[in-house]
Amino acid sequence: MHWSEERNVSGLSIKSWTEISELLHAVMIKSDSWQLCLLLNAENIFHSMADILLREEDLKFASTMVHTLNTILLTSTELFQLRNQLKDLKTPESQNLFCCLYRSWCHNPVTTVSLCFLTQNYRHAYDLIQKFGDLEVTVDFLTEVDKLVQLIECPIFTYLRLQLLDVKNNPYLIKALYGLLMLLPQSSAFQLLSHRLQCVPNPELLQTEDGLKAAPKSQKADSPSIDYAELLHHFERVQKKHLEVRHQRSGRGDHLDRRVVL
Repeated sequence: MHWSEERNVSGLSIKSWTEISELLHAVMIKSDSWQLCLLLNAENIFHSMADILLREEDLKFASTMVHTLNTILLTSTELFQLRNQLKDLKTPESQNLFCCLYRSWCHNPVTTVSLCFLTQNYRHAYDLIQKFGDLEVTVDFLTEVDKLVQLIECPIFTYLRLQLLDVKNNPYLIKALYGLLMLLPQSSAFQLLSHRLQCVPNPELLQTEDGLKAAPKSQKADSPSIDYAELLHHFERVQKKHLEVRHQRSGRGDHLDRRVVL
């Protein structure tokens, strides 16, 4: 790989991407030593890995690594506390970690959306999905959307599904999910998400007498210290680089027209 300088990740000396791949594999197979590292230094590990991936020149490799890290973040039992920190984004540290992860997660569009779902940044998730119309839609891309839909049905996103009951205060969550639905071909994932959205209640039916009198609850506000517009521009820049590299590899040069590869 292009990056070979020795780094220190939470006390672990990393000399090559091969070693990083092996370490990530160790996490995935629940290595006892890595379980302990995740429990003690999870935030530092993810912060350091994201910093390294941000400078990685092999974009396809970076996308694969981001997907692996995201899977670990969303599914590892040891990272429950870290997920809670990111879900609320109440502290400067958690907001800084979100921005750090986001910049590297941009190597993979679908994982970027899943990070926004995790952090309850539903409006930004919707904005990202709107940008998907400008991306090259490949089989791999659609497969990742399919996997995200499956993940939304898992326990990790129970809170997100419950928020669908509060229709008036979560319009961008519902619009983002409908956006994913529009991206999918007619498939089992399409049917799964379609059935879930059919369960979203009519807000008029949920009105109670007390609710009619009460002032409307405001939806979760964006963190003022996070520049979401700048993050969206960063996402566009990273994805443009990915598109250029794919076209160069396939011999299409600078022709950046959108194509559906199915």
